[in-house]
Amino acid sequence: MYNDPRKSMGEKPTKTHNQTGYTQAAGPEAAHHRVEQLIEQLKQRTAELEEANRELRRVSHYRSLFLARMSHELRTPLTSILGFSEILLEQEQLSETQRRFCQKIQDSGVQLQTSLNQLVDLSRLEEGETELFLQEFSLRETLRESCAAVARFAQKQRVRLEYDLASEITTIVSDQGKLRQILYNFLAWAVSRSGAGQGVSMYADLRESSVLRIRIDDEGEPVKDLARVFDPEETSYSREADVNELGIIIGRRLLDVMNGNVKLQNHDSGGLRMLIEVPARPTKG
Repeated sequence: MYNDPRKSMGEKPTKTHNQTGYTQAAGPEAAHHRVEQLIEQLKQRTAELEEANRELRRVSHYRSLFLARMSHELRTPLTSILGFSEILLEQEQLSETQRRFCQKIQDSGVQLQTSLNQLVDLSRLEEGETELFLQEFSLRETLRESCAAVARFAQKQRVRLEYDLASEITTIVSDQGKLRQILYNFLAWAVSRSGAGQGVSMYADLRESSVLRIRIDDEGEPVKDLARVFDPEETSYSREADVNELGIIIGRRLLDVMNGNVKLQNHDSGGLRMLIEVPARPTKG
């Protein structure tokens, strides 16, 4: 039998090695010291995260101030540009070249105004400043106004635009302003995806007693990866994103605020279907 010579000399071994060669703990004192080290590291990491969060809040606050100031500074000259270009386009004395230039000025102004509004909307959504304002309103009138808002863009693209709704729906209770903005953003995207001579249609009905379903169909190209449509990082890296793509991202976030959702489906025959569902209290006629 083997005897440890340290035992005969009254010494206590500090470490032992098992058959695998790994060093075992020297005792409860070492374990307690290790726990204290981990707690100290956790406190340090927590403090670092709190400081990073404070810095992010400061940056977000400064960005919101910048967007608010930029919005105020740009809206006034933009309104003048759009107003005067509209007046010029109504003049019959313009030559074809002059009319084309004025139309270009107005189109660029509208695009800049749309981008500005979307940046402000996106900032408000990220800040959590969006609230729901429920009211009773005519769904048909809301659909008509949404189509009218995008009609000029559709006419420029030479895209047909139409809408309809189930006969049993008259008025609903929801946030009319947000619903109108959501429909405008998705309709504008559908029109931008469609070519000359193609059409975009919108139809609304009730899926359940308290769920409004709005279907938007276009005849554009199928989307290869539907899962990445609402990913702003994927959109920006794959190619230059336009205002309509940013619009549907905002529309998706507005749907989240309204506890709604949207699903995208490629048609077998071509085109894309957008199924928008939002809670609503309908009034049946």
